[in-house]
Amino acid sequence: MTEPVAYLNKYLDSSTNITRYKPENQRLLSSNPLYTAEQLHPRVKMTQAEFDELEISLINAQFDYSELKKTIEIVPDMKWFVRSKEPEDDLLDFIFLSGSNLDNLDYLAFDYAKAFDTKEEAELWTNPLTEAVQLPVEGE
Repeated sequence: MTEPVAYLNKYLDSSTNITRYKPENQRLLSSNPLYTAEQLHPRVKMTQAEFDELEISLINAQFDYSELKKTIEIVPDMKWFVRSKEPEDDLLDFIFLSGSNLDNLDYLAFDYAKAFDTKEEAELWTNPLTEAVQLPVEGE
């Protein structure tokens, strides 16, 4: 858990103060955290492809981005898939709607899964034994 940057303290005599650490005082009525370091320096979420593009631009501009990298969180690319609701074998593997085009579909391992951009697109292909799920995908 990220420690707060400061605490707003209220005392029994109705006085208040702000301290860096949570005080241990018997007259303390409440001590509420103000900000975490992460709130003061919010993280930017981007995909790996977006980060790679930014990184190339910063390198070309000869910009020192070492501090900037600390505020970037890489999030995986997410797509929608149709898979079995239950694992299909003793290995606990799900099977996924697969095929290069929607005229020639089958159910196979995730490596061959048909990816959809939206939940609505995927749900068009579900049945009582399948479900639409959003999962991370690696670069295509």
